[in-house]
Amino acid sequence: MSLIEPISRKLIRLGKLYQSLLAKSTKHLDVDRYHYVLSLIYYHDGQLSQKALAEILGKDKSAIVSIINLLSTKGFVYRENNPNDRREQLLKVTEKAKLAVPHIVATFKNINTDITKGISEADMKIFESVLLRMQNNIKPLTTT
Repeated sequence: MSLIEPISRKLIRLGKLYQSLLAKSTKHLDVDRYHYVLSLIYYHDGQLSQKALAEILGKDKSAIVSIINLLSTKGFVYRENNPNDRREQLLKVTEKAKLAVPHIVATFKNINTDITKGISEADMKIFESVLLRMQNNIKPLTTT
């Protein structure tokens, strides 16, 4: 019997390296590891609820509350009651976030460019397609 490395280990290893480089490149912003979350909130420009964010990220509501609390404590986001549904809170960004997010997005772009050097656009499309198919294949297995 031969040893088989789980695909998840390869993805986790790449993810950790990516996150490390991202954290190093944005250390001065003090965002921790929630760069993408902050970017999502920024790009939805006050139209994103905590519930919708949880759905987009595939995280439970309690995890989202913790993330939003941290980003709020750090001065990046705040909650505002939805005028159309008082039970719902919309997520908005502060001026601090408005200054930070363009740098974060530029850092994403630079890292993505650096780590995909020598990989054709066609290969990247195949990679993304394979990841999506794997995600779709694994979903039904996790609900049983």
